Amino acid sequence: MKRIEKSLLIFIIIITAAMIVFLGIRKVNYHCDEIWTYGLSNHIGGINPEFEIGKSYTGKGPFESFTEVLEGESFNYANVWENQAKDVHPPFYYILMHTICSIFKGTFSKWYGISLNIFWMTLILSVLYILAKEITKSIPASFGVVIAYATSVVFLDTMLLIRMYAQFTFFVILLMYIFKKNWDKKPEKQFLIKLGVVLFFGMLTHYYFLFIAFFMCLVYGVRLIITKDKISIRNYIISIAIAGFVYGIVWYHILAHIFNGYRGEEAIKKATSFGGLISGFMGMLGLLNKEAFAGFIILFIVVGVIFIIMKLKDKTLSIDFCGYLILCGIFYTLIVGKISPAITTRYIMPISWIFIMCAFLACREVLQIFVKSKISEYMIIALFCIISFFNLATRDFYIPMDYNDTNKMAAIKMAEEKNVVVYVDLNWKILYDFVILQKANSYVFTDEKTFWQTIDAQKEDYILILNLEEDKENPIEKIDAELLYDDGLNYYYMVKK
Repeated sequence: MKRIEKSLLIFIIIITAAMIVFLGIRKVNYHCDEIWTYGLSNHIGGINPEFEIGKSYTGKGPFESFTEVLEGESFNYANVWENQAKDVHPPFYYILMHTICSIFKGTFSKWYGISLNIFWMTLILSVLYILAKEITKSIPASFGVVIAYATSVVFLDTMLLIRMYAQFTFFVILLMYIFKKNWDKKPEKQFLIKLGVVLFFGMLTHYYFLFIAFFMCLVYGVRLIITKDKISIRNYIISIAIAGFVYGIVWYHILAHIFNGYRGEEAIKKATSFGGLISGFMGMLGLLNKEAFAGFIILFIVVGVIFIIMKLKDKTLSIDFCGYLILCGIFYTLIVGKISPAITTRYIMPISWIFIMCAFLACREVLQIFVKSKISEYMIIALFCIISFFNLATRDFYIPMDYNDTNKMAAIKMAEEKNVVVYVDLNWKILYDFVILQKANSYVFTDEKTFWQTIDAQKEDYILILNLEEDKENPIEKIDAELLYDDGLNYYYMVKK
């Protein structure tokens, strides 16, 4: 890489980091899974928060021991390992989070998670650039791909969500780069070692990495079979088997997670049921449309069709590496859309760059038919920047992972200087209320047995929070209360005495 390329890439990374910091400052709320990230990384004694029914809390209360590394608990990786064995995810990301929290023990900050994402961002954009350069052989096009992805809402969402999806995205891009570098070559020792390492750490980050790895490894393997190079085929199979064997020894909990864990059982049930394949795919595609293409994905599909027609007309249509990338992205989206617990952006994050990059390159090819000069390169970059700016502007420069719901934030503001009563049926559900409870004057947890006793004990106006399973009766019908916010399962009420 030339010096000017390095300088420009560093500049893009700095600007992107500044965007993430800007959005990070505005991030005032969390998904419960983000708080769980800290708990799984740091909490001693289990994966759920612990609290007493009927006890009055202030400030962080039970969240302190759940989210922070307390005195004497620093760098306790055995506990992280144990927590993840009890949970549903592999441990690599949580080990890194625990390391950061151990350095800043006794404190909680959103910046611990966002900073880790910024670290992965520098690697994501760097490897994406060299991957795009391998594919396009064009410096402007490669930078264009990076800019188009880095300015997209789906990328910024990835950076603001304090979960393992930025790390997951990096290993997907790195895997694709390793394959691209060796796509038309024999699998030499260096390639096989790199492939094994990436497969190991990718799977140690998220189980869904397996779907991407399976597709690309299968395609590369089929290409080897076509060459009838028996030695290369043997070495390739052995290297993958070794990576899988080492992973199975290091993280043998994968079997329990898949076959006995609630997420694994849920995924198997969905995978073996009829229906859901197309609806799940369309749901994921809808999220990609909104966050990667600002609702204009149909235009890029049209451009893609034009691109294919052009290739057919010139008799140059073939499935190149970008074609396999698209097929991999579609395969992943189909499978994950079918088995995932919910149709949500986080599951599309690791492969969103594939669709953005291929859309960018297709637009570039089509435009260059009409605009022969190099200005076409910059026109495409400008187009994607305008789309990203439009997407952010229509969201008032908030992104979904800010979780800046107007009604919820108003309820949180209203809770200041008031007491809060929280009705919970499962301990982990208090994670939904992390922000509002710390704003409150005090708060108390109640359950079905103590609910009316706790309600009768309130002497002043208070906020009532109900976190209920779908089959639970909502007791609010017997209370004169004003609904402030709800998302279908979690409800905030103002109750006047």
